[in-house]
Amino acid sequence: MYTLKRICYQLIIPVVLILLSLMIVWEWPQIQAQFKSTRELNAFLIFLPIIPYVVFSISTLMGWRYNNMGLVMGSCVLALSYYMTLHFSPGQRSNTYYEAYIFLFPVNIAMCTLLIKRHIFTYAAFLSIFLITFQVVVVLLLCGKVDFSSSAIVSKFDRLIPFASIRLDDLSITFKSFLKMEHLVIFKQIPTPAIASFLLFLSYLSVRFLNNRDILLAGYIGSLAAVFLSAAANRPEPASGVFHLSAGLILILTNVEASFFMAYNDELTGLPGRRSLNDNMMNLGKKYAIAMMDIDHFKKFNDTYGHKTGDDVLKVVAARLKEISGRAKVFRYGGEEFTAVFQGKTVQESLPHLENFRKSLENSPFVIRLRSRKGSTPVKRGRGPAARQKQARITISIGVAEPGRHHPTPEKVIKAADKALYKAKKTGRNRVCS
Repeated sequence: MYTLKRICYQLIIPVVLILLSLMIVWEWPQIQAQFKSTRELNAFLIFLPIIPYVVFSISTLMGWRYNNMGLVMGSCVLALSYYMTLHFSPGQRSNTYYEAYIFLFPVNIAMCTLLIKRHIFTYAAFLSIFLITFQVVVVLLLCGKVDFSSSAIVSKFDRLIPFASIRLDDLSITFKSFLKMEHLVIFKQIPTPAIASFLLFLSYLSVRFLNNRDILLAGYIGSLAAVFLSAAANRPEPASGVFHLSAGLILILTNVEASFFMAYNDELTGLPGRRSLNDNMMNLGKKYAIAMMDIDHFKKFNDTYGHKTGDDVLKVVAARLKEISGRAKVFRYGGEEFTAVFQGKTVQESLPHLENFRKSLENSPFVIRLRSRKGSTPVKRGRGPAARQKQARITISIGVAEPGRHHPTPEKVIKAADKALYKAKKTGRNRVCS
């Protein structure tokens, strides 16, 4: 449930901006008429084609500031895509320059995703710049002299996947009739190899996103979809600018959201971190309870089985904490410590929820992954030393406190909860004390 919620949350920005772009393109004649009725708004229409370049420039500067080569290259690829779209009108879409660009765009976006967390001055960054430059040079040298649309390779591809664009167009008619959006997109104007390229790399990025649940990947998927709709739009005049502007904004907003997530959330466990807890404590009101939790014998896990196993323990505890009852907000406080905040509840009202969590964690077996399994083969797996597994039990000590005469502020309540936690540790661990 949590995973599905997180996936939907990370797709909100691309989906909303793409739907908004579709609405603008659909209503463009009416919007244009409204703008032309006012001189100031009519002047805005003149500068409208420049706005995507401004957004791409901002995105490039942001990538430079964050030392994020993926964002820099993604912005440059979108700027090149927008330039190509502006300089080839619908009547020229059979031009080989356009065919080359629309085929290579998904390839380059996929390459940019491999640079998401790469710094600018690295070997991978210089290699990506070389590959983009090489593509541009090859396209400039060949496209004016070779008709790719009638080449043997493209003809064989069309026979291999017959009527791909026509079938997509038939599918779009169903959606257009359902949404009453006639003549909004025409997939038949996109070359079949380009459609295959878009679908292939869209599938590739989607699989990676579902595995990693990285909002930055969601941004590149949204940008890829936006440019695809731009290429298929029946109204290229507003669509090229609107969809490329949307693609640029998607990259910017998803990077801002990713930065916010990194600042306020713990990367290992996925829980909100200490900064998020500090912000939450400023808005608790007068009635609340704060529980401080510490994993028992955590140092022993690290010393005996290694830090990788220690990380696995933290992930297991965090996963259980996400399911704690009582509408508690949970945070990673630091190290092996966690915090649960029960807003609107007293200590007595919070105790049953904490006790249920403690028992649930205690009764859940934790399987330690032995290093010898890593090198085992499918034939050997299941017998011999490589198949041995060790089970351990994870327990947690909890201290909980609420506002009182001696600790009226959230900061002092946390100190009181720490004292209760120390009491739980001293009296045998694996218990809740207040």
